[in-house]
Amino acid sequence: MKLHKYMFASLSFCSLVLGSCQNNDIDDEHHYDNKVFVTSQQVRDDLLIKETVSEATRSISYRLAEPLDREVNISFDAAPQLTAAYNLAFNDSAQVLAADYYEIPVKSVTIKAGDISSDDVVVNFKNTNKLDKSRRYVLPVTITDADIEVLDSKRTAYFIFKGAALINVVANIEKMYFPIKWKSNVNSLQTVTVEALVRSKDWVAGRDNALSTVFGVEGTFLLRIGDADRPRDQFQCVAPGGNFPNPNAVPGLSVNEWVHLAVVYDATTGERIYYKDGVKVYADTNARGSVNLSGSNGCYIGKAWDDSRWLPGEISEVRVWNIQRSAEEIAKNPYEVDPHSSGLVAYWKFNEGTGSDIKDHTGNGNNISAVDGTPTWVNVELCLLYTSPSPRDCS
Repeated sequence: MKLHKYMFASLSFCSLVLGSCQNNDIDDEHHYDNKVFVTSQQVRDDLLIKETVSEATRSISYRLAEPLDREVNISFDAAPQLTAAYNLAFNDSAQVLAADYYEIPVKSVTIKAGDISSDDVVVNFKNTNKLDKSRRYVLPVTITDADIEVLDSKRTAYFIFKGAALINVVANIEKMYFPIKWKSNVNSLQTVTVEALVRSKDWVAGRDNALSTVFGVEGTFLLRIGDADRPRDQFQCVAPGGNFPNPNAVPGLSVNEWVHLAVVYDATTGERIYYKDGVKVYADTNARGSVNLSGSNGCYIGKAWDDSRWLPGEISEVRVWNIQRSAEEIAKNPYEVDPHSSGLVAYWKFNEGTGSDIKDHTGNGNNISAVDGTPTWVNVELCLLYTSPSPRDCS
């Protein structure tokens, strides 16, 4: 799945709207005559519609290619009439942001003699929690007057509001792992459910080792992908009663697509179940005895027998439960659950966006930190489409 992004085409905004321009016009300012232009990103699509957020502020600044020996005065204002042209140029379907949702306190700015940049000016947004999250909105802000020629291709900035995705950032944990030093009691669990969202561009990833580890304890209870007896993209769970599913009993995992993995182990009923994207793809009744997640081999995310069995890709929404989650619960909640849900022992969202420390959102204190690296944080827009149980990018 392709990430649903609206590229910041700040250097190549096409002639459909503002006239033609060269991609290197802004990178090398001396390739054109001295003109004034917007220096901020031309398309700002980082404004999210959230019920808990009603206000936001963004800034604009203006610049010359070279300083002048006089001041330059610039006027600007909202330009809702440019909405149709924006949609055509950027292949969008946004509707204009109504005046009730923004204000521009100051609509003129001066670049002083000898300078090349103006001070920042602000656009204030208000009551944005009342916008329809199923729609996209655009506010064009354009230069209306200047006492110097304006670079047409950089005359206008566009502010985009869109519904917040359920997941906006994930962690690439390739070649690193996370030891879990349990604060919760995870000894002798009769029932366990483990869930995780994962994505890889290559399950082999240039390794001689055939395994990719998601979560667990080597030799005790372990969610992993690949093994010597099966393709490297095939899921298996190490658990009491023997590894399951059997080799080639289930399809392999795709590359470059998000997949929600869930395993249920219930010694009270004998059930062992593997769900892929909310669909039961394997089940048996071989569960025998309890599971200990705090054994001497250590419990990890991204590691098992040795450091070579890392997960070659991205991870999100790792959850450990001491109850059996139903098929319906698993199918309906791949992207988020209430962190205070009954039976939820640990909940690592992997949505920090910076650093190496990952919070346990249950409040149980099972926080973890990366070893052998720092996650690469990847911006995404993941939304659940109820017409399909599979994880999907917003589109």
